[in-house]
Parts: sequence; structure tokens; C-alpha cells
Amino acid sequence: MKLTIYTDCQNILGLKDRRERLEKSNYLTGKNTLISNHELYKKFYTITDRLECEFIKVKGHKSSSKKDEIDKLFTLVDKASRHALREENI
Repeated sequence: MKLTIYTDCQNILGLKDRRERLEKSNYLTGKNTLISNHELYKKFYTITDRLECEFIKVKGHKSSSKKDEIDKLFTLVDKASRHALREENI
């Protein structure tokens, strides 16, 4: 299954390139403490190993007049997901 993911998150876009280093260090910082979100990163890698994922960068904070259809859809999904997370207090 192929999955296309649109994101404005630079961290997500860089995770693939950071994987080897993160796993080699067992997700530890230079001060030997676990990095924030290490469990989420592990789940991310598990899921992306199972699926064929293509990540597409969406520039955030464009003015409405410069948004194409993808930008408009991304804005709607982004707002709805943030609202849902706030409602769940996550």
C-alpha cells in the first residue's frame, strides 16, 4: 500500500535521514537521556516500514490567495486535527 503524506513539519521530513543515528544511539542524547518522543519515533518507523510512504512538504502559513487545492485541504485537516487533539486533552 502506498501512502502520500503532506506535512509542514520539518521534523517529520527529516526522520528518515535521522533513523540510523537514532537507533544506533538507542534514542539517547549526548547526555545519555532518552530523547523526547522516542516512543513516537519508534512507532513512526514501524509504520513506515510496513507501508510505502511518500512525504511531501507543504509550506505552512501561506496567505489564502497563494494556496492551491492541496494547501487548502491541508489547512482544513490541520485545523480539524488540532481541534480534536485539544478536545481530547492530548
